[in-house]
Amino acid sequence: MKIFPWKRLYAVAALVPLLAAGVLTACADAEEGYDSGVTGLTISQELLTDGITVARSGGTATFAVQSPRAVQASSSETWCTVQASAPSEALKVVNITVTTQENTDTNDRTALITLTSGSQSQQISLTQTAADGLLVEQDMPYQVGADAGTLEVKLMLNGTPQITCNDTWITRAATKANMAEATYTFNIDVNYAATGRAGSITFTLGTLTETVSVEQAGHAYDWTGMNSDAVTLAKQMYAGINIGNTLESPNSETGWGNPRVSKAYVDGLKAAGFNAVRIPCAWDSHIINQETHEIDPAWLDRVSEVVGYCRANEMYAIVNIHWDGGWLEDNILGGVDNAISQKQHALWTQIANKLNVYDEYLLFAGCNEPGMNETSAAGVVEPEDIRTIMAYEQTFVDAVRATGGNNATRCLIVQTPSTRISDAVSGTFDVPQDDAANRVLVEAHFYEPYNFCLMEEDASWSNAFWYWGAPNHVEGSEHNPTWGEEDHVLSQFGLLKTHFVDRGIPCIIGEYDAMRRTVSENQAAHDASRAYWNEVVTREAKNHGIVPFHWETGSEIDRSTGAVTDPGVINGIMQGAAEGSYPF
Repeated sequence: MKIFPWKRLYAVAALVPLLAAGVLTACADAEEGYDSGVTGLTISQELLTDGITVARSGGTATFAVQSPRAVQASSSETWCTVQASAPSEALKVVNITVTTQENTDTNDRTALITLTSGSQSQQISLTQTAADGLLVEQDMPYQVGADAGTLEVKLMLNGTPQITCNDTWITRAATKANMAEATYTFNIDVNYAATGRAGSITFTLGTLTETVSVEQAGHAYDWTGMNSDAVTLAKQMYAGINIGNTLESPNSETGWGNPRVSKAYVDGLKAAGFNAVRIPCAWDSHIINQETHEIDPAWLDRVSEVVGYCRANEMYAIVNIHWDGGWLEDNILGGVDNAISQKQHALWTQIANKLNVYDEYLLFAGCNEPGMNETSAAGVVEPEDIRTIMAYEQTFVDAVRATGGNNATRCLIVQTPSTRISDAVSGTFDVPQDDAANRVLVEAHFYEPYNFCLMEEDASWSNAFWYWGAPNHVEGSEHNPTWGEEDHVLSQFGLLKTHFVDRGIPCIIGEYDAMRRTVSENQAAHDASRAYWNEVVTREAKNHGIVPFHWETGSEIDRSTGAVTDPGVINGIMQGAAEGSYPF
């Protein structure tokens, strides 16, 4: 380890009044404490014993002695000057004015003030406090391994600093420190990310600030390699789930009410039976240079960390660019925009470079629901708009492949127009050109029938469906489904199978869910309907060569512990996953 020289830093403090211990303030007309009959130099015993202490900032102040004759005053140090007044006639009081310069050293300093009257001479000790001193023994950055452990930071200082750990994976440990030479200990969390990460610790003492940088190595996994094509990987994904309303929240991972993703939560997903995780991500709000579209390195580290939680459990992970403020998704109509293409290329180049070290357990998805918000009213995407989506997805593929390494053959996922199955099979949409053979999957979403999955209340054009599936109809209810049951699922998934899977292109249902409502008629039937819908969709997706990824936002699995809180839905998914069988 290379040890750098001690670095001295000094405070520039604001001027404050001079402080004195046992100082008498001159007052020519005072009587108490003075003897008008003094015959020689008289100084209070307190001054002689304790001396004077002054602030580091320096300044001027006065104390008093008594003498019947003139007093000569001098200082042993040039930074301290003294001057004596003539003695007053009545009380023979002599005012001694002391002036000190600012102390910019990190040690206290002393001077001797000598007062002489005739043949008498007395000395008073003056101490000036030191400037704040903060000295860091630097081997910058401190290097730590991927495993959990501790880090010791040695300081030289003359006070108690305020310490701020600027990253959640570094925490202050209980340590005691000698204020002349201090060693502070910090706990370092295990880094599950395959990529290294950088952090820092800030020490503040008075006006001084020192920041120590820490770099932690990435986790070393027993890599599988990049040998599997899209069909081979799809066959390995048993059941998938989304970490929804979390990393795709603009600006903050916790902005939509969910806590930060933890290893314990991902462990809970694994324990529940999932072996694949879709990680929706926001990127636009983490750009730190709008001209170059540079992503905040700390955010790239965080996404890599969450991917690492999955890889540590041998779970497949998908990282995408989600809605992301709509800069791409809500700007499909009107043709290809070069500025959007450039941004798509810049973001995916950075994401791909950061995560390149991961093996085939990581997949990339180019966007989320391109054109959904612009075309939902029409219910169809026009051919020219489909071609715009395909152009942006071609940019995604090209950007990732250009980064080389594992990304040269990584499996990639492209989205159907608005992720609607009907637009996916309209005849216009197709997968991008790709130099890597058989490494592309197609993504659609499934929230059908809308009346059951997303409709919150009755409308003039239709009632909401509270129930779904032949076993769960409630006799006489106006909220039984009138369309979209088991046969509809088979029909829709059959379209994807014919159009893509049978051509050797596996698909994923990147999102599927049916919201829970509190109903007035038969709550048990509603809850059973949701469980059954998830079972059927999961089973039939797999039967048709489509990998299922359930949309979950914290209502069915506890985000802190990973414990299942809605066993009906999760059990339905797992039953469907067990019964379903990929046709490849």
